[in-house]
Amino acid sequence: MADHMDTKYLPELMAEKDSIDPSFIHAVRLISKEIDNIKNPAPKDDEKSKEENIEFADVFDPKPPKLTVNIKIPTEEFPQVNFVGRLIGPGGATLKGIQEVTSTKISILGKGSVRDRKKVSLPGKLLLCAK
Repeated sequence: MADHMDTKYLPELMAEKDSIDPSFIHAVRLISKEIDNIKNPAPKDDEKSKEENIEFADVFDPKPPKLTVNIKIPTEEFPQVNFVGRLIGPGGATLKGIQEVTSTKISILGKGSVRDRKKVSLPGKLLLCAK
């Protein structure tokens, strides 16, 4: 069936190539390529192997990319302000509200973030880590 279609298609392409102005180099090139493809068809096995080797990039991902931001809290410049207390709020309500509104996970790290001073991981600095 494909050969029957090619017998009509090939003369049409040849006539089209002859009727096109040679200044349309891209059109002439495409028609010549199509004529070559019809005269010398590629083996079926090669087409399957080419399709199997194609790698597709995932351009749609339902999950947004993960981003981590560390914000240095200016405790040295403003020693009179209780940043940890202000960020956490009564019963952790302020911190929970910020996390819900921004859809993030917030951690307070460093000096003043833990009641037990021996457990501080970053001595001397107070950081707000948003993920």
